Amino acid sequence: MKTQRIGLFTIDRVIETEGAFAPLDFVLPTVDMDRVRAESAWLRPTFLDASDQLVMSFHSYILRTPEHNILIDTCVGDDKDRPLRPSWHQQKSGYLAALARAGLRPEQIDFVCCTHLHADHVGWNTQRRDGRWVPTFAHAHYLFSELEYGHWEREHRLALEQGKPVPNHGSFADSVLPIVDAGQAVFIRGNHELQAGVHLEAAPGHTPGNCVLHARSQGAHAVFSGDILHTPVQLIDLSWSSRFCHDAQQAEATRRKLIGELTDQPSVLMAAHFPTPVAGRIVSAGHGLRWQASDSN
Repeated sequence: MKTQRIGLFTIDRVIETEGAFAPLDFVLPTVDMDRVRAESAWLRPTFLDASDQLVMSFHSYILRTPEHNILIDTCVGDDKDRPLRPSWHQQKSGYLAALARAGLRPEQIDFVCCTHLHADHVGWNTQRRDGRWVPTFAHAHYLFSELEYGHWEREHRLALEQGKPVPNHGSFADSVLPIVDAGQAVFIRGNHELQAGVHLEAAPGHTPGNCVLHARSQGAHAVFSGDILHTPVQLIDLSWSSRFCHDAQQAEATRRKLIGELTDQPSVLMAAHFPTPVAGRIVSAGHGLRWQASDSN
């Protein structure tokens, strides 16, 4: 992805991994494969490979404003124990080198915004140092939805009390709690303005406290949508929620609202898992919707 310019703001991507992730009908359990195959011309091979594996990217965005460097979502992380997902387990990704290529050191990040607290959005919140997990971005404020944090804190505590496996691959313990312990967490309620032109909007469904981030400058607009859309395949039928959604019906309602606001508008959609070229717009096509790459990709 080329640098995206939103008025006085710029957006860059830091890639952790990208490639075939899982069968499409695993990620979207209610998908109609006949309808997908009818749309193959614009889906393959960028979003769907020949064996119907969903192509996904795990990346962060850097939103640079004249005032702040803002990191949006922090992927899976290195050295994390994720045995239930082998591709994530004890990963060595080169993420910090990718951040350096984007022109930033970890200590230059002012804010870390996690759209939600799933394991693949919080991993680089921390890194292992001297045998313990410490904040990767030492000078940053980490923005967590208070509702989101409360939900996963309860789930984590109940699992421990009942002797059950902890949720989210154990990421609450190694990638969220250390931020709170370090005093770097900022808990937000509902909508929250980070600075002029940058605000978080509540967008529940995928998780209880899921949010999106809007960036507006000089009449231009970008929205960082997290996992409201995992893949452009969902534009075929907005009712197709992922198996990872906490509340599939609420996720659908949130998705319909966002897509309704963005369709045929100049707003740039920055999704959490779309593969290269990543940035684009939602456009009408006949009786349906399509994803169209941005001119600046």
